[in-house]
Amino acid sequence: MKKIYTQPRIETVVTTPQQMLCASGGIQAQISGYNQNTGGGFTQTFAWLAGVVCSSLLFLGTACSTNNNPDQPKQQAELKPRTLIVTQQAVRRLPQATITENGDVLDALWNEGDEVFYRNLSRNEYIDPQEGSVDLSGTLNADKDGSVASFSGDRVWCTEDDQLALIYPAPDPADFTFHESPLSAEYTISIAEQDGSLATLAEKYHHIYGIASVVSVTETTANAELAQMKSLMTVCKFSFEDKDHPGTSLPISTLQISYGGGGLYDGKYPQKGTVSIAQNVSAWDVSVDPDWKTTGEGGTPLTIDTKGANPTEVYVALFPDMGATYSFTVISGGNTYTGEATATLKEGEYVVAPLKLTKN
Repeated sequence: MKKIYTQPRIETVVTTPQQMLCASGGIQAQISGYNQNTGGGFTQTFAWLAGVVCSSLLFLGTACSTNNNPDQPKQQAELKPRTLIVTQQAVRRLPQATITENGDVLDALWNEGDEVFYRNLSRNEYIDPQEGSVDLSGTLNADKDGSVASFSGDRVWCTEDDQLALIYPAPDPADFTFHESPLSAEYTISIAEQDGSLATLAEKYHHIYGIASVVSVTETTANAELAQMKSLMTVCKFSFEDKDHPGTSLPISTLQISYGGGGLYDGKYPQKGTVSIAQNVSAWDVSVDPDWKTTGEGGTPLTIDTKGANPTEVYVALFPDMGATYSFTVISGGNTYTGEATATLKEGEYVVAPLKLTKN
């Protein structure tokens, strides 16, 4: 299958409640997204499955801080809420929110009201003389539908050289931990309770990370540069047929995915992963570590419950992995079908995987 890219553009604006947008400029940047699967998708002893490229999503935000040099103290007096503009040129990549299938690619558009999360990575906390402790994180909202959208926020505390982590979907505050020395953080993502639909995947499981830096400020405005955004997951479209009855598609009531092959985590699959981020660490160097890497916990099989929809295709977000064997169990029409396949799943891939299963 050939790879197809789209080339939308996104503009992001953060405003204070007191002042309309008045700054100009911003950033020109490329987003890293779903790339072609060059190592092959899922393979079985009786079938070779092709991986298809697609695009990813973009997830935008704003940023601010004083200094990239951790040894040079910041002048906190300069930190204040500012109007911030982030303009991004998305090259061969897609924006966020609504994702629909268009042949062999996934198309995406921003929807009015879509939220992206930011957190200032350049300081652990800030106490303003007038306002006291201020919130260094928040959300931005899309102002309109489309591949080109602006984003608005209430107030963004920032100054020149500040760096903002950009995260979509927004993590639960209980799952986000910030460390003062060195300035770093980690947050937890979950892939549990997927229903196999593209809409749910786009809203809850299409985990994206980026980092933006403020390059110039005035008393009330700021301009930031966003170097790149990246997808932390692999998105797979699975379909199944009865191995003994070729061409017979299986309506999917539930799908269970686990590691196979008789290894240490045979019959298990991690439900959560940890993303570690830090000041001066580019998005390209950030990835997700599934629980088995950080805690040794293999988890339980990942269950995709289609909630009565019984589609013949399901979309699933999986953790990237190199050369793993996967076990599949499908409940269809009251019958159970099983099978195994091997695959190397890379960050940002969209893999189309038709599989043949055996009726038990």
